[in-house]
Amino acid sequence: MSERLETWIDAAIGETREALVRAGRPIALRIARWSDDGRRARWGETYFARVREIDRRRRGAYLDLGLSEERGFLPLGNDGRARLGRERVALAEGANVLVSVAREAARAKNPVVELREVRHDGDKPHRFARPECDEDLPVDKASDPRTRGLLDAAVDQALARSAPIPDGGMLTIEPTAALVAIDVDASGRTGSSDAERFALDLNIAAAREAARQIRMRNLGGIIAIDFVSLRNKLHGKSLDDALRSAFADDPWSVQYGGLSRFGVYELTRAQLRRPLHEQTRDVDGRLSVETVALMALRVIEREGNAHGGRKIACVVAPEVKAWLDSDVIAWREALTNRMGMRWRLDAAPADAAWARDKIDVRAL
Repeated sequence: MSERLETWIDAAIGETREALVRAGRPIALRIARWSDDGRRARWGETYFARVREIDRRRRGAYLDLGLSEERGFLPLGNDGRARLGRERVALAEGANVLVSVAREAARAKNPVVELREVRHDGDKPHRFARPECDEDLPVDKASDPRTRGLLDAAVDQALARSAPIPDGGMLTIEPTAALVAIDVDASGRTGSSDAERFALDLNIAAAREAARQIRMRNLGGIIAIDFVSLRNKLHGKSLDDALRSAFADDPWSVQYGGLSRFGVYELTRAQLRRPLHEQTRDVDGRLSVETVALMALRVIEREGNAHGGRKIACVVAPEVKAWLDSDVIAWREALTNRMGMRWRLDAAPADAAWARDKIDVRAL
């Protein structure tokens, strides 16, 4: 755990992607999208808010944060009061408060906020401050092709259903509404001829890779890892130690449930940020229209840099073209500033069998 950490950052048009890297391998990913401004609350942000509804059945208050798509949820205790430091305070609908985002919206739930101050002024709900780590992210600055390529690969790997285990074996990772299920499979791994030793070595390697994948994908909640069965109880203890060690430097809170007699290890991890797959995919598992649109902009920019002076023509699915035409992120101005007017964007014929994620680009 003592290897030097580095950071990869790609400030693309429409989103900034950041990876925390150890020994050349990403261990955490973060994507900040331009379209989220004014729409979604992000972890660590502070808001002037207004109490719109107190729901005693759900033991919480819903807050207007000044966002177009989300309301904040402030948990209340059994006494119907909110926690403010060491005190508990009663809130009324219409009250003005200062809150911070403790957990981003995930699994169709509202972002959870913490009370910082009860205010009596008439400020309209709005974002008051961002965390320092977000303020430091570049917003519109071209990245070098190598870093962009590394981040493209890292995101692709973090969205894949399976992930290889070093030295052989495979993890299958399935986020569901209730929990995250991870299966461990030997998948052609070679090693000790002793079956118990082989299983232990595989499980320990799988535990380390599972911890990396969980953090990289921003996964949280209940996580169940189906390890290869171990007969020796001491080996079960070794696996438990390995898993705890793998999560030792995780900044999110992790609680361990232990290994069952069926070889399933349960743990919980705090869900502070939105999971990567929810940020980039639709509920049907396809890449979202916005994700494909931003990919197309990166492809146009890449080809423009590779073919200086030539115009770049790009064809995308009609729904992707429609999202870009809405120009909700002012991408036209940003792209023109980077490469001039050397680009053309067209939609594929409506009757064509054109997959959403298909991007056809060529230099004219």
